[in-house]
Amino acid sequence: MGTKFSDYLAESKAADTAQDRALREAFAASIVLGLQFRDARVAQGMTQKDLSVRSGVPQADISRIERGAGNPTESTLHRMAFVLDQRLALVAQPTPNVTIALSAGR
Repeated sequence: MGTKFSDYLAESKAADTAQDRALREAFAASIVLGLQFRDARVAQGMTQKDLSVRSGVPQADISRIERGAGNPTESTLHRMAFVLDQRLALVAQPTPNVTIALSAGR
């Protein structure tokens, strides 16, 4: 193993199984979705607490979703999107994966 982090990363990815890659892709999708919610919230000048009060979603859950650490239900995502005047959409990808994305308007 090399002493550079980039060497370690390359070796680690080379040793990945299909299951490892799928898990990494799912984690990356969670982070992207969380960042979209955070960006929409911040653009409207809302705090997590403001979004919590208006959507009925606990602030701790909003924090987890924004960090990509949550496992929210579709209903929870729709409630947050509604308050943020966003539309929740499932976007088909060329791979078997599906991406969930926010877009402006309901």
